[in-house]
Amino acid sequence: MIDGRFDDSIGQGTTALEKIVQRSVNRDDASDDPWQSTIIGFFISIALLVALSLPSISFAQTKKTQKSKNKSSQKTEPTLSDRLAKAKTEVISAAKDYKKSLEELLKLQEADVKSASDLVEKRKALLAQSVISKKELEESEQQLGIVQAKVKDTKGKIGEADNLIAEASAEEQLTKLGPGSYRATAALIRYNGSAAWVLTDAAKIQNFFALRFNHALPISAFGQTPVHDQLGFDHHNSIDVALSPDGTEGRTLMEYLRSMGIPFIAFRQAVPGSATGAHIHIGYPSKRIAR
Repeated sequence: MIDGRFDDSIGQGTTALEKIVQRSVNRDDASDDPWQSTIIGFFISIALLVALSLPSISFAQTKKTQKSKNKSSQKTEPTLSDRLAKAKTEVISAAKDYKKSLEELLKLQEADVKSASDLVEKRKALLAQSVISKKELEESEQQLGIVQAKVKDTKGKIGEADNLIAEASAEEQLTKLGPGSYRATAALIRYNGSAAWVLTDAAKIQNFFALRFNHALPISAFGQTPVHDQLGFDHHNSIDVALSPDGTEGRTLMEYLRSMGIPFIAFRQAVPGSATGAHIHIGYPSKRIAR
């Protein structure tokens, strides 16, 4: 491209020179007038200088333009940290949007529960008056159970979305801890245990907890769930437990996990925009699923 401009510039200079020389040749009296010859010689010199300077000016302008383009592309190209920050922001934003849609759904489901509950109470009164059969009351009770189960499922998904927001927000901190290390901050506690953790080991944790507290381990997410699929997180080898790490049960569970070398991440408080978020994540940090 530069060579082409260079040739064009030489061509323009040569053409100008040829025109001036041609004019001097066409004039029959040019050689008879010394003053006129001097003027012609002067213009020929100017034309030569112009012809020689045009290529260098064109080349300098081309070089300056290319340098400006390269500098502009360097400024606009995102760095690795920029891309990671953007990806984290997108995950958190998607999780919040998903949670918001679940909360809207929950309102409708709770309204259904109220309607079904009112119907059950009415039919109980009608049955007492022998106006309806027992079967009709049972049908309304079954319907109430169905809508109540939907509410429970939606609340569980909202909790999972909160947990994922907390984990995505703390992702940068979670990658900085070496194997076998323990770290506690105001927001989270992480133990990077050395045990070869697999999801099937959850049974021994559940047995320990049940024997110690006489009730089941409150697991909110066991392995991969539809919420993790929806938001693009790999949770196949992890468990989320709905316990605060600062409560008695939470502290006891973490002590047991450390004694067994099982890795965990305990989120002590909710992140901004999250209603809950406090939980104990057993296993290694969840990773984004490549899409």
